[in-house]
Amino acid sequence: MVQDKVPDNSTFLMPSDRMLSKILIPENEVVAFLGRHSIPSLLLFDDLRRLPSGTLVPTYQPDSMITVNNSGRRNLYLNGALLVRPNVCTAGPSFRCHGIYGEMTAVAVNRSAPPNCAGPATLPPAAAVPLLAPPPQPTWVAPPSVDAAVGPSPAGFDDSARRSGSPAIRFSMACSAAIVQFLILSAVNNPS
Repeated sequence: MVQDKVPDNSTFLMPSDRMLSKILIPENEVVAFLGRHSIPSLLLFDDLRRLPSGTLVPTYQPDSMITVNNSGRRNLYLNGALLVRPNVCTAGPSFRCHGIYGEMTAVAVNRSAPPNCAGPATLPPAAAVPLLAPPPQPTWVAPPSVDAAVGPSPAGFDDSARRSGSPAIRFSMACSAAIVQFLILSAVNNPS
């Protein structure tokens, strides 16, 4: 059924209408596109901005992760796409949406094999090499512990009434359009 194709408790990272109009998505790639832009957890902007740079966030696209680059309150990049409009969709119980500038490309991560940390074949004597701490392990994102249906806006954001051409309306339309397109294609490809 179509409802089974749309996962509950998801966070969508959606490009603007203008960006979507420039992206060519073949019909057989729509689900993969949505999967790359979907996080299997309800995350508000405050949840995302607390993630340190280098955090790996799982997506609904198998073997694809989102890498966080957090350079401060206003500069949060997810796979190279700048988060430009936080908390676009927050009122419903099942979805959160954030506007991004750009398309997130797939970042493949092999979750089963550990990285190969083998050094060169000939190592210098141990006394000549200073001891270094091992690199930190990636941080995996878990669902937030508090389920807030409506989160407060980040400081400095104006959430007052907007004109019809405002970014909030455009990102809401992009989010809605992507979900509707996904539902239509799912119904066409899986009529049962």
